[in-house]
Amino acid sequence: MTAGIVWAYMLAMLAVGFYLRGRIQSTSDFLLAGRKLGLVLTTATLAAVQIGAGVVLGGAELGAESGVWPGTWYGLGCGGGLILAGLLVAPRLRGHGAYVPLDFFAERYGESKWVRIWAWLSNIPSLLGVFVAQIMASGNVFTLFGLSYREGVLISGVVTMTYTVIGGMWGVAVTDLIQVGIIFAGIPLVTWVAVDRLESTPGASIGALLAADFVPEGMGTRAVFIILPFLLSISVSYDAFMRYQSARSNSVARWGCVLGGTVVLAVSLCVGLVGAIGRTLYPQLDSGAVFPHMIRSALSPAQAGLVLAAILAAAMSTATSLLVSLAGCFSRDLYNKVLNPDRALDELQYSKAIVRAVTVGATLIGMWIALRAKGILYTMIIFNYPYMGSMLVPLLGGVLWKRATRQAAITAMLLGGLVGVASFLTGIPGPFQGWFNVDLGLFAAYGLSAAGFVAVSLATSKPTAASV
Repeated sequence: MTAGIVWAYMLAMLAVGFYLRGRIQSTSDFLLAGRKLGLVLTTATLAAVQIGAGVVLGGAELGAESGVWPGTWYGLGCGGGLILAGLLVAPRLRGHGAYVPLDFFAERYGESKWVRIWAWLSNIPSLLGVFVAQIMASGNVFTLFGLSYREGVLISGVVTMTYTVIGGMWGVAVTDLIQVGIIFAGIPLVTWVAVDRLESTPGASIGALLAADFVPEGMGTRAVFIILPFLLSISVSYDAFMRYQSARSNSVARWGCVLGGTVVLAVSLCVGLVGAIGRTLYPQLDSGAVFPHMIRSALSPAQAGLVLAAILAAAMSTATSLLVSLAGCFSRDLYNKVLNPDRALDELQYSKAIVRAVTVGATLIGMWIALRAKGILYTMIIFNYPYMGSMLVPLLGGVLWKRATRQAAITAMLLGGLVGVASFLTGIPGPFQGWFNVDLGLFAAYGLSAAGFVAVSLATSKPTAASV
């Protein structure tokens, strides 16, 4: 029964991709769904791209290790980041008719091939790292009903790749709606059962778990490491940005972000609770095993199948969004603006072939890395350091501050990029690993980048472009 529900889910995702394949008439259709997504689809796809392996499996594991509130940290960064994006920047960015964040950079500060090349190079590990984490999580889910981790990685990777290649953003948005529905049914179900079991356990109560410190002693830098990158960066990340552009209107972009962020916060609270309750009920288990054990021990086969499908939905919805973002990064930043800057994207002969080839290639590389990588949440965050360390302040500052200048943007890129790359190199296996505490690396990159951005803007006589 459990395996049957999960297999039915996988087949349904493929069916949606095939059904929507006729809507992909151009590269713009593949990347942005023709800019026609309504509020329901926009909310679903923005929520789905954030409710991935980090929020669900990473949150439950951290909840088991350190309590309810640390289990919500990643969801707070992602959900809070979406809400901030909706309130501050999404409508303004949607109004510019761009494809990717560097289109806004070019309009605000002037086009630069070198900036495009750097953004393309630094964004590949950022997007690929998060994609790998989702495939790792999917592989782990398949082990719960008899398949090997390797088989799970290959199956989830091929299914994800297939319906993304066929359906593009239309396929991603519609499957995201289905996946968010599954998540919203499955995750609260296991939470309700967990709370019921806790309340029937002598000496245990939900109130005691909720009364714990939001930041346990000694975990301050860890909280910064998990919350900060996404709280600040989602506004100008490729995956969220391309969904603003897919929305039917500026208003839809705004409220899609706010509602999507609210969904993410609700789900993150649920998984934090499940992790903390599971640790109370089963103190002998490893933290990573608590959530799967809760599913197997507390739910019927049909219910377990629903929850496992919800976990797969969380991971695969994020994975598909990252594949489309990688396709946009290659086709728009490299193929169009660097190699063919004088032509529109849809006019380029090979643009549709490139977005599909990148989707296939990224999936194959991601599966290869997933069979070797360890640590889902860490993998997701550390790979963001080069791109977000360099690009967050110029992009976000360009939206919010009239006096921002081209010189300041370049300065901020260089300063933040140096710290971001250094932190990345010291955080991955290699000769530089462990040279300093990378938990605060992105915080340092943002701080130095912002200081340079403000100083150079004030020292420059006039902004080079009108405010937005």
